[in-house]
Amino acid sequence: MRNDVIERTANDTMLTIADYLLQMIEQARKQRDLELRSLIDQDSKNMQRDYPHLSAEERAEGEYELYYALLRERHSDVFEVQGNLQGTFPVDGNSRFQIHHDKNEFYGVYNYDGKKPHRITDNFLTKEDLISNLFGSTKFEIFRNRTFFHCDDGKVYSLHDNKHFRLHMIKDFKFQLPCENIEHARLSVVKDELRNDGNLRLQALKKTLDEYGIPSDLVGETVTLSSVSSEKNGVRVLLEHKHKERQIMVPEMKEQWLERVRDYPKLKAAFDEFIMDSRSIGEGFLAFYGIELNKGIQTKQHGFEVMVNQEGSYIGKLHGSGKVKKVSPYFSSEKEAEVQLGKLENHIQLAKEQERQKENLNREPVLEVNETVEKN
Repeated sequence: MRNDVIERTANDTMLTIADYLLQMIEQARKQRDLELRSLIDQDSKNMQRDYPHLSAEERAEGEYELYYALLRERHSDVFEVQGNLQGTFPVDGNSRFQIHHDKNEFYGVYNYDGKKPHRITDNFLTKEDLISNLFGSTKFEIFRNRTFFHCDDGKVYSLHDNKHFRLHMIKDFKFQLPCENIEHARLSVVKDELRNDGNLRLQALKKTLDEYGIPSDLVGETVTLSSVSSEKNGVRVLLEHKHKERQIMVPEMKEQWLERVRDYPKLKAAFDEFIMDSRSIGEGFLAFYGIELNKGIQTKQHGFEVMVNQEGSYIGKLHGSGKVKKVSPYFSSEKEAEVQLGKLENHIQLAKEQERQKENLNREPVLEVNETVEKN
C-alpha cells in the first residue's frame, strides 16, 4: 500500500491505516475456524465502517494487504510459481498480471513489486481460455503500462480500476468503472500523466484566484494568518507575508480553519492549502483544472510508441482524439517492436540533423558593414 495511504487518519486520535491493518491481520489469524472468504468479507465491512473517509481504491489496497498476509499464513502453496512466463498484462507501474505455462497447463499470477508473486487462477489448457474465464474477453490493448479489455457490452475496462481481480480465488470477479471506448481509455491515461505536470495545476489555481479577486503571487508561499472574520460578503483574512500585512476576501472558509486561527494567532500555513479549503475556490479550481487538462491533451505532442494487443506488437502514434495511427506491421514480440522503435527514432533524428546542415549550407552569409565617415 502506498505510504500516503498508510499514513492517512480520520482524525488525530484514530489509528493509522497501517496499524489498523496489523490489528485486523492479528485478529484474523486467531479466527482459524473462519474460511478466508468470510474473513475478508467481514474485515472489509469493518474497514468501511471504521474508515468511511477512505476511497474505493484505498479500501481495495487495504483489503489486498489483509488477503496477502492471510495467504502467506494459510495458503503458502499459491506462492509456488513455476513454469515459463507466457504473457504480462501491466496493471500500473508497480504491479502486473502474468500468465505462466507449466506441465502443459496455463495459470494466472499476480505480481506486485516488493511482494512475492502468487497464483490467482486455476489451471487451463490454453492461454485464451484462462484470459476469457477471468476477464470475460480475449481482446485487449496495453497502452503506457495500463491494460484495457474490450468486453461484449462494447465498453473498455482497465485492470488499474478493477484491482479486485486479485482476489479472484475467493471472490467472483466482474468488471466495473468502464470507459466508453478505447479512445477515452487512452486519453484517461494521458490525463493521469498530465496531472503530474505542476505547471497545469499552477495555471488552473491562478485562474481560479483571479476569478475571485485573490492575489496569486502568494501561491506556493507560507503565510502567517493573523485573524479571520466572517462578513456579509465572505470571510476577511488578515495575513502576513515577508513582514508585510495583507488582507484578502474568500467566499467562505471551513470552520476548522476559523477555529485554528482564533485559537492560535500568528498561525503559519501554506497559502495553497489554506485557500483550497474554501469549497467555492476548490470547485472553481477543479473546473479550471479540467479545462487545462483538456487543453493539454489536445496540444500535447506525442511521439511514436509501442502498442500491444491480442494481434501482437506494433509502432503507433497517438493523436489528441485518442485515436492511434498504426505506422508499422505487427512484430514477433514486444521486445522486437522496441528495437524497431529505437531504429525509427534514430532515423528521424538523423534526418533532422541532415536537414539542419542543409539549411546552414544554403543560407547566404550576412555581412555587417560598419560605415565610418571621415572628415577631411
